[in-house]
Amino acid sequence: MTTRKFHCSTSSSSHYAVSPDETSLDISHELRTPLTVIQGALDLLGSGKLGSLSDQGQRMVKIAANNVERLMRLTAALEQESDCVVSLSSEELGRLRLERDLMLALPHRQLRLQYQPIVALNNGEVTGFEVLARWHHPTLGIVSPTQFIPLAEASGSIIDIGTWVIREACQQLQIWRQKFPAFNSLTISVNLSCHQIACPDLPEQIEQILQETGLSAQSLKLEITESSIMSNTDVIELVLSQLQVLGVQLYIDDFGTGYSSLSRLLELPLDVLKIDRSFVQQLSSERGEYLVRAIANLAQSLGIDVIAEGVETEEQALKLQSLGCHRGQGFLFARPLDSQGVPLLICPLPLPL
Repeated sequence: MTTRKFHCSTSSSSHYAVSPDETSLDISHELRTPLTVIQGALDLLGSGKLGSLSDQGQRMVKIAANNVERLMRLTAALEQESDCVVSLSSEELGRLRLERDLMLALPHRQLRLQYQPIVALNNGEVTGFEVLARWHHPTLGIVSPTQFIPLAEASGSIIDIGTWVIREACQQLQIWRQKFPAFNSLTISVNLSCHQIACPDLPEQIEQILQETGLSAQSLKLEITESSIMSNTDVIELVLSQLQVLGVQLYIDDFGTGYSSLSRLLELPLDVLKIDRSFVQQLSSERGEYLVRAIANLAQSLGIDVIAEGVETEEQALKLQSLGCHRGQGFLFARPLDSQGVPLLICPLPLPL
């Protein structure tokens, strides 16, 4: 077998060579599968047969096709008969490996959900949960959402992941409600990516999920970021208005960190502003207090509610209440919990006598 050397640049400018038959560090083998998928995607796109594929099939083809430009040089390297050199930074190599693995995360059931309680600040009563996705990688352990969500958005796989999160969360809340009456008044909120809210068929998908799971639309809250509403305005306005007709409430997440204008906020059917944790952390300063008060006053003038994120101390909770914020979430109340831990929080077992 001809050895193909991949000299991968690192931050220290050192290099190492990898042969295809070195299974422990076989970059050639690792990249061959996604490259094959990409080549197949190109063939399908060129054949005109894409329209006959299922929605999921079309999405997978587009995901693969989106990666062609970045991986084309690796394809050429793999096809060389003689030794060849491909320069990769350690960061780029790690990203390529994660992208490859992320394509398998859903079918291999590596994604899990956690639930962070949202509470009433005056009495600590849980009113609902924000749903957070976690990737349990088979070798890397838990991969942070800050790592894999941008990869999913760049590749397009965020659509399938986002749909799975909504369905799984709705189903889980229904399971809790069937077992514990205390869950009947609780809600769940799910984050939407900019790609999801730009999909015209999103309301139809959510309506179908609600019908399949039996969950009421009023029990589901959808969170969007400020930046996600600044493009494709016509499509987004239509999607959000259709979601409102369904009865699903809409939250603006991390409010104050984006670039939305007040006029844009007035145009959209929003129900809640979520104050970003960075403002909550500055509450002890005069400037921080002023900003939070301004956001709370803005929300009140628009007739919508406010939720504070990242509440970590009793002092912050009391200050937020005095400024007009009535709900919050953060480590002061609870860290994100798995599906087994949530019932123990809502329905604690009686202490033994």
